[in-house]
Amino acid sequence: MKRAPRRSIGLGGLALLIALAGCAPERTPPFLLLLSVDTLRADRVGAYGGPPGLTPHIDALMAESVVFENAFSTCSYTLPSLGALMTGRYPEEVGMHANVSLLGPEFATLASVLELGGWVTGAVVSNYVLRSETGMDRGFGVYDDTFTQREANRDLPERTAAPTTDAALRLADQLLEAGGPGAFLWVHYQDPHGPYLPPSGRRERFLDAARSRPNGALRLESGSPFGAIPAYQYVEGQNEVAFYLAGYDGEISYLDDEVGRLLRGLEERGITDNAVIVFVADHGEALGEADYWFSHGEYLMDALIHLPLSIRAPGLEPGRRDEPVSQLDLFPTLLALFDVPLADAYQGHDLLSGEIPRDREIYLASLRGSSVPRYGLIADGFKYVVTRRESGREEQLFRLGDDGQDVSGDEPETTARMRGRLATLRSRLRVPQERRLQINADERRRLEQLGYLVD
Repeated sequence: MKRAPRRSIGLGGLALLIALAGCAPERTPPFLLLLSVDTLRADRVGAYGGPPGLTPHIDALMAESVVFENAFSTCSYTLPSLGALMTGRYPEEVGMHANVSLLGPEFATLASVLELGGWVTGAVVSNYVLRSETGMDRGFGVYDDTFTQREANRDLPERTAAPTTDAALRLADQLLEAGGPGAFLWVHYQDPHGPYLPPSGRRERFLDAARSRPNGALRLESGSPFGAIPAYQYVEGQNEVAFYLAGYDGEISYLDDEVGRLLRGLEERGITDNAVIVFVADHGEALGEADYWFSHGEYLMDALIHLPLSIRAPGLEPGRRDEPVSQLDLFPTLLALFDVPLADAYQGHDLLSGEIPRDREIYLASLRGSSVPRYGLIADGFKYVVTRRESGREEQLFRLGDDGQDVSGDEPETTARMRGRLATLRSRLRVPQERRLQINADERRRLEQLGYLVD
């Protein structure tokens, strides 16, 4: 799908429109809303074939957007994933290998570039690993990382969807009052990250459907996510898989209602007509694939890295695109959309400038989020994954969109070609020394409870 002619919403175009308008009503400055969601699988969103009625507000937004059907995360956990989104670089290139990494001050972010152009910027984040100490606050005039409660099974701060929406609307008012040539608001929802504890009645709404799913009747013990219910997910002494599947969908339903409330609130403030609205997840969640339950971070399977991603903009014709894209493509795409020049290096492509290059490669890495190193490459309709175990190196090749069937034995030439391309790509990465957060014993204990911290 080609981009339709659009209204100019860049800074230069805005100035020209105001000059030509004369006595016409003043045009509202552009507004960018980046709406990111933790742990949301693409296949639970209606626009991606998910259950009817589970995500009506997200689906309505995507009906007005360009939807990227084959969007992928760079890894399957939060901080490196969103660090890539904000910088347009792979996590290793900005030294972000885990949820205890620190974004170095030398790397420009989407917010810092817009702030240099005079934009007012603000963020509301609700996942503890995104707190300001990580460097993710760079370029934001206001960075609201207030956590209003503790998780049920871990002594870990968080903020659920309703107070996140409340904070986002307050911050939107603050940004509008501040004025400026443009405003950028990033809102990151923690739900549906586990433990799955949706508001009363939500789990029950989806329990019958969950019990009818192929693995819904299974009962598992509590323990490791490999073959069991992770200890941090285990609630109410429940061992039935359907209880957790329904809880996950209940969390998504709750999130969707809050997304709808946020968008209605922005519409009431007169923001949405001239707003660019991006919807994206940081990663997905395993629901039993490869006997990996209610967790993320370990693998590079589609359940964990296939993302919902859409862009809505004034004058941008809604539609669907099926080229493989990466979340780090948002960095150049959004800056180009607002006519902001790019002087820094980045890996992403402008998704709205035309066709994605035919030789496009998307790099994947589990980094320190998994028990063994895993690296991957998406190219030419395939996904190639290497796992490095102490016992040796394993490689798998999947046709894009079907990672349940390893075809490396049927496609030896393709496997060899992908092996070489991945090695070449990795050899060209400029990887700085990782900076780590200075954390005390209590913070280390909390992060280890997440299951991400690997020394």
